[in-house]
Amino acid sequence: MIKKEVSPQDLVPNMILAETILNDYGSVIIMENTVLDEHLIKKLQNQNLLKVKIFEEKTKRSATKIKEVFQKNYNEGIYEVKEIISELIIDKDVKTEKVEKVVDSVINMAGEKMDLIRSMNQIKSSDEYLYTHSMNVAMLSMLIGKWLNYEDKKLNMLVEAALLHDIGKIKVPLEILNKPGKLTDAEYEEMKKHSEYGYRMLEEKGNISMDICLAVLMHHEREDGSGYPIGAKSNRIHDFAKIIAVADIYDAMTSERIYKERESPFEVFELMEEKTLGQLSVEVVLTFLNNIASYYIGDLVMLNDGRVGEIIHINPRHVSKPIIKVDEKYLDLTVEKNIKIKYLI
Repeated sequence: MIKKEVSPQDLVPNMILAETILNDYGSVIIMENTVLDEHLIKKLQNQNLLKVKIFEEKTKRSATKIKEVFQKNYNEGIYEVKEIISELIIDKDVKTEKVEKVVDSVINMAGEKMDLIRSMNQIKSSDEYLYTHSMNVAMLSMLIGKWLNYEDKKLNMLVEAALLHDIGKIKVPLEILNKPGKLTDAEYEEMKKHSEYGYRMLEEKGNISMDICLAVLMHHEREDGSGYPIGAKSNRIHDFAKIIAVADIYDAMTSERIYKERESPFEVFELMEEKTLGQLSVEVVLTFLNNIASYYIGDLVMLNDGRVGEIIHINPRHVSKPIIKVDEKYLDLTVEKNIKIKYLI
């Protein structure tokens, strides 16, 4: 494909970047072959670059197609998840062909030249949370599996387990599932049963792999034995469940809900760094953080003191505490203990 140079001010959505852009710290801001949207264009314009390379005009149609295909596949996946859940509610068998269709769609999304994390974040909604959360956790688990170099068959099983991880919630009373306030102790105990409900439902069907059933059962287990439903520890927890646990926490905390606002990714990163001390798999958390945090380099953030800054470097040892540029000053959040990222702009 032919490349050409343009001013960052002349960029428009759906152009495809023809070079990898680094900031002054050598951190990657945007990878080559990324489809640009308004957010990414603002990132580039904030870098004071004179020129950037894009692929020729004729490729814009294919870039638009990529975005359309993602949205179409995502929406179709949500529809199929609804169908799968509806059939389980009336006690029908799991239609494995429907599940496999969604799994294939999720895995194929990773092959598209686009910012998958941002595309997913842009269409998050508090509506139909069970369905969208299932799709998002499946996509995040797929990315983690790829970053861990899972081979195809194992990756497919991981994505299927992630897609079905909360299936047991259909057995939880709606007044508990949709309660806008804090659950009582009794309600929380009932909510905790969803992983066991899901395991039993899938095991009884007889056409679901035991690896998938165990991942559904164990996705709330923790390395120190503090999880549920059986208090399994470390090497007794299925590897799929360890991955789904991280994807589940990230999506739940960064999603808008009826009863709470979404939290910034860096608040979630900080929580995960703390939980690696005993609750979450160190390998999975570090793989996730070291890969996903780079998506936010170049983003503008609102700090808790009211200042606006730009994320210019991610510290691999403290992903939740990046270096922020505010005007001409650089703030290292590992040093500036009282400064926090309030939210992304």
